[in-house]
Amino acid sequence: MKLKLLILTLVFAVSSGSLAQTQITGVVVDDQNVPLPGANVQEKGTTNGVVTDFDGNFSISVSGSDATIVVSYIGFETKEIVLDGSSNYSVQLATSSTGLDEVVVIGYGSVKKSDLTGAVASVSNETLTEQRKTDIGQAIQGRVAGVDVRALSSKPGAPLSIKIRGNTVITNTNAGRDGISDNLSDDLSKPLYVVDGIFFEDINVLNPADIQQMDILKDASATAIYGSRGANGVVIITTKNGIEGKTVFTYDASFGLRSATNIPDLFNGPEYVNFVDDVLRARAWAGTGTVEDYNNVVIDRSTEFQVSNEEASNVANGRYTDWMDLFRQTGVQTSHTVGMSGGSNGLVYNGSLGYLHDEGVMGIEEFERYNLSASISKRVSDKLTVGIKAYLALSEREQGSRELFRSSLRLAPTVNPNDVNGDPILFPDDQDLRFVNPIYDADGAWRVNNRSLDVIANVFLNYKPTDWINFKTQFAPNINAQRFGEYRGLLTKSSRNDPSRIRSYYESDFNTSYTWDNILDLNFDLADDHNLKTTLITSLYYNNLEGSDIQVRNFDTDAYLFFNTQGGGDVPNDYGSFYSKQTLASFAGRLNYTFKDRYLFTFTGRYDGSSKLSAGNKWNFFPSAAFAWRASEEEFLQDVDWLNNLKLRLSYGEAGNDSTIGAYSSLAFLGASNYIFGDDSTVGKIVDGLPNADLTWEVSKEYNFGLDFSILDNRLSAGFEYYNKTTEGSILGRALSDITGYDTALGNFGSVRNSGVELTLNTINVRTNDFTWRTSINFTKNTNEILEIDGDLDEIPFGNHGVLKIGAPVDAIWNYAVEGIWQVDEAAEANSYGYRPGQYKFVDQDNDGVIDQDDKVVLGQNSPDWIAGMTNTFNYKNLELNVQVNTRQGAYGHSEFLQNFAPAADRATFNSLDIDYWTPNNPGGTFTSPDYGGTGWTYEDLSFVRVANIGLGYQFPQDLLEKLKVSNLRLSLDVQNPFTFTDYLGPDPETGLQNSYNMTYAVKTVLFGLKLTY
Repeated sequence: MKLKLLILTLVFAVSSGSLAQTQITGVVVDDQNVPLPGANVQEKGTTNGVVTDFDGNFSISVSGSDATIVVSYIGFETKEIVLDGSSNYSVQLATSSTGLDEVVVIGYGSVKKSDLTGAVASVSNETLTEQRKTDIGQAIQGRVAGVDVRALSSKPGAPLSIKIRGNTVITNTNAGRDGISDNLSDDLSKPLYVVDGIFFEDINVLNPADIQQMDILKDASATAIYGSRGANGVVIITTKNGIEGKTVFTYDASFGLRSATNIPDLFNGPEYVNFVDDVLRARAWAGTGTVEDYNNVVIDRSTEFQVSNEEASNVANGRYTDWMDLFRQTGVQTSHTVGMSGGSNGLVYNGSLGYLHDEGVMGIEEFERYNLSASISKRVSDKLTVGIKAYLALSEREQGSRELFRSSLRLAPTVNPNDVNGDPILFPDDQDLRFVNPIYDADGAWRVNNRSLDVIANVFLNYKPTDWINFKTQFAPNINAQRFGEYRGLLTKSSRNDPSRIRSYYESDFNTSYTWDNILDLNFDLADDHNLKTTLITSLYYNNLEGSDIQVRNFDTDAYLFFNTQGGGDVPNDYGSFYSKQTLASFAGRLNYTFKDRYLFTFTGRYDGSSKLSAGNKWNFFPSAAFAWRASEEEFLQDVDWLNNLKLRLSYGEAGNDSTIGAYSSLAFLGASNYIFGDDSTVGKIVDGLPNADLTWEVSKEYNFGLDFSILDNRLSAGFEYYNKTTEGSILGRALSDITGYDTALGNFGSVRNSGVELTLNTINVRTNDFTWRTSINFTKNTNEILEIDGDLDEIPFGNHGVLKIGAPVDAIWNYAVEGIWQVDEAAEANSYGYRPGQYKFVDQDNDGVIDQDDKVVLGQNSPDWIAGMTNTFNYKNLELNVQVNTRQGAYGHSEFLQNFAPAADRATFNSLDIDYWTPNNPGGTFTSPDYGGTGWTYEDLSFVRVANIGLGYQFPQDLLEKLKVSNLRLSLDVQNPFTFTDYLGPDPETGLQNSYNMTYAVKTVLFGLKLTY
């Protein structure tokens, strides 16, 4: 009996112990105390686990009060918590510097970062929104190695140039129309943008707050799955999805002020008067004689420049006008985004509404954008999920006058803007009736306006019959409607108070496209340690563009602007309509083979057919292969405590490109031409351009070597990339003899190579309980070189400042080299070359005693030699300070600003830059005598170092949030672009290549921000 009782007691004790459960609750937050929804909480050594809700809360029953729970989340370091008998726990996860568990979107699928074989950079929503940039292009500027982001203008809503690994396109032909392309050459080297599976053109219209993640595919192995569309790199943008749980509301807002910075140094009143005197003296001296002769010149301003009595009175009494200050203003920037997400029982939804208003610092410049995002998906069964994502963007960009900035800098400080009654003087500089008072431009006499509506959607069905088979079909339509309008009213420089010169231009484009993808994924283990993932794809892309434009002149009123060309104007000056259609059909496959989770192989092939190419050359196959070795997983490195991760990658791939040409480029067209028929002038038809029956793909072939590692408990992680990409069969126009009757013939005539290195370094410099200091650095150096061009030719002059030359970069600057300025005692030698003292001394490269075309050399290139960025982030308890710096070094080019504002005799009636110019009394001046300013040599180094952002944020602590009954509350203050260090004489070296119509001030923005979740 005792034995039976003992056995029963033991059984009962064991049973009681095994059945005893401890219920615990808690919250999981990041290092900023922001709740982490979807974090995994699991009892160690068991399959018992739960997922946190949207507020980061969890509740789990564990086997005992001394159990251990493991908490993990993508992008954060896993943490183990040994229970101490408490019933509630707060778990804070530190950001992982390696992010090996981070999911990266690679096109038609996703993988963990640890399984990547190609060169891919991933940017999170936090990175995109933390500095409160108005568009996602600005948000990644200086933050991703291998990606060169450059603003084309500082006006609100201006487009950006984004290049991945250099310029692969030889031709610089403008592929767009002036209105839509902002009068700037289209960037034909731009990457492919894919938004929720939809090919997209203008990411400027997207709201950064709506973006969940951005993934940038850089090497040919990574981009090969997109075939011909990915030759210039791919940017995959994923908008936000809902998370199953209770409904969550978010509000993200900012308010700020924009002001001009880096203001050019022009002459003030007395300096301008001295400049005019120097011009008159230099003109009379004419570069002959001695310094004494120069000093003895008698000048008469009223005779030489016909200075008005009013100007003479202003000079005599010291009354001057600061025209720049007269028109600079403070712009307001504000944005609001309201979001809602949640779901239950397999139904998940997300929606947001955003608004941005951004004012310029001159005139009526402004940008408005409305964004609507919505997604819903339903898990119909364990095997079937259906859903739809939709995104709408409506934007309007008012560029104001294209002349206001230039006029406000040009007008002399001796000229009055208003008469004695306070009314604007129509022609303030009555010596040159071309220039109308910019007051009228500031009020909207000249208007340049763009309006755009984008509607995209992605309807998908996902079917998973077994654990290892998944099929997805998605249909993604895209509708884009654009309207461009320009009106030059009566009181503008172009009209000059003449009604017959008033002009109105209106263009309307309607672009419809769709992409239909079918994706089959197979994922299974071949055997122990052998895994195979296969993706098979069919894709069809269709694009249809149509539109019309009209220009009308001779208006009798300014009331109509560009909206009513029929009622307001006279006979149309020009009009037309256009239509084009193109299709792209593709078949693709990707195979990922993994052995022991440390030997990774990727093979990709895509077969593309483009309607834009000639018959018989429309189809081509583009393969790639990649290998990665996770060396840190080898047994012989397991005992190396300081090594956390080491991976080597090697890849080769080919990609086609047809984006440099439009539809029907292989065909000849009919064009209109005037001719004389008898005694009458009439219009006939001519063959306008030659066909090319051999026009085919540009093909880029790229090698890439990569190295990723992290050490010292992930305190230091780094990445290195070396790439070499050769583009063969580059499409450009070959120059033809005039005797043929044609200017050029389009074909595959060139070849260009880009090679370079990319470095990424992330460090945790200090990490204590209350304080953390992190640094992120990226560096890119790209070398661009033309290998072949137009048959056997070595070089072709391009434009006024460029040359296409074998061995030189695509965007090389070609002109005379300067070795100084001719001095007075060198007058005889200068005269032998046709120059005089005070003019530039150009290098006689061939020593033939003549400065001619043979003496022109490559002076530099528009693209930078290298770019870099650095971000330092300091966290102290709930405070965060971040400072971002970026730089572009070695960029060089023709300076429109210098050309327009360098001191010169032919512009002496206008104000100029206050620069160190040469006179016989100042022989060390770095610029020519003001009498010779128009030499045509106006080039500048466009290098700069910019403090891109200084941001301060405060995250409200969790206990206070609970009292406020909100999940998250963060306040921030950001100062964008506060400082720029450069030798460039204009306002902004980043936009220094733009023509004078697009010039404006560099802009500093101070922004207050709020993020609220409840």
